[in-house]
Amino acid sequence: MADTFFVRLSDTGTATWGAFDSSGRLVGCLGSGPLPSAQGALAGRRCVALVSAVDVLISEAMLPAASQARLRQIVPFSLEESLADDVDQMVFAIGARLSTGATQVAAVAKERMDAWLAELKSAAIVPNAVCSEAEGAPDIPATLVLIIEGDRIVGRKPGQAPFVFEGLDLGHVLTLVLARKPDEAELHHVRVFTDAAGRARFGAELTSLAGRFASADVKILNDGVFPHLAATLAQRAGTNLLQGAYAPRANWLATLKPWRLAASLVAASVGLALVLQGAQYWQLQRADATLADAVATMCQRVVGQTSTSACQREVVQRLGANAGSATESFLSTLAAIAAVRNADLRIDALSYRNSVMDLQLEAPSVTALDEFSRALEQTRRFDVEIEAQNPVDSGIEGRLRIVEANP
Repeated sequence: MADTFFVRLSDTGTATWGAFDSSGRLVGCLGSGPLPSAQGALAGRRCVALVSAVDVLISEAMLPAASQARLRQIVPFSLEESLADDVDQMVFAIGARLSTGATQVAAVAKERMDAWLAELKSAAIVPNAVCSEAEGAPDIPATLVLIIEGDRIVGRKPGQAPFVFEGLDLGHVLTLVLARKPDEAELHHVRVFTDAAGRARFGAELTSLAGRFASADVKILNDGVFPHLAATLAQRAGTNLLQGAYAPRANWLATLKPWRLAASLVAASVGLALVLQGAQYWQLQRADATLADAVATMCQRVVGQTSTSACQREVVQRLGANAGSATESFLSTLAAIAAVRNADLRIDALSYRNSVMDLQLEAPSVTALDEFSRALEQTRRFDVEIEAQNPVDSGIEGRLRIVEANP
């Protein structure tokens, strides 16, 4: 599968970026700096922009089975009490259905969405998806996952939508997220991913996790949290905020670009085939014209007419001059000769009258001429007499007299 390019926006106009394969492995190097610098590393890859988790509300809603367009109309009424802004000023996106049966949904102010897209556009970056960075929190069975960056804590409980808190102590966050619903299992394991600033901010509280959970695994991310967030989303897509009016328009030119070489080869093949067929048609036309000239010359010589149709009428009339039975006898004799003639025998002349055919031909040898004569006699329809056998450069010139045995 092709790599995905992730670019994480910040509130300061800078960005962090990198490409990841479908297994979450970093391809190449991480980059950071002004957002326009990320465009050069994009290299035609699918692009996912990560935006501030604090600005995107991610929640769960029990929604009926319906199209995404219909669900986006229903969701505002389901989340209205959770939103501080007017729903008319919000963008709603439908995510995956969770194991609990609820559907993950995301909401963000149109103003923030427009600002992110404008910032990306100014850097000549057209994203295929825009996701909250909170979507990068992995879903690990029976384990609470926390990702700490400075004083911001992003996390996820197994099978649920991610959450984000900013400016709260770790103990206060744990009290909020570990509050259980009646049918929810208690969590005994916790995994924490934190940068150096988060470790300095919550050092004592991180140490105390071992006494609160059966197992507590704390990992320091020396390269920051971005690679971990992007690696998770490379393996499991998050809720794309580009839905409805923000859905990207189909870019046929970009879609067809990888097929440009193949399309060129196909077009060249079709063009070559047409040229070859045209040349073949031209050759057939020339052959047809040559054959027509030969037929006209022969007709002029035989019947004194150059018109093919007039020649045909004259030949038919001559063949029918001796009545229908004589014509049929001539044709059947001719068919018998054609059936037994070897390809080495060349017929130079023939004449037919009163059920007798005089045939002049050239054969490679006396034996070949004799075999032709015997083959006709074996049909038991003819008596064959070899009247002459004269040596010529190409073999033997023979004259045969073929008489119907039962005229």
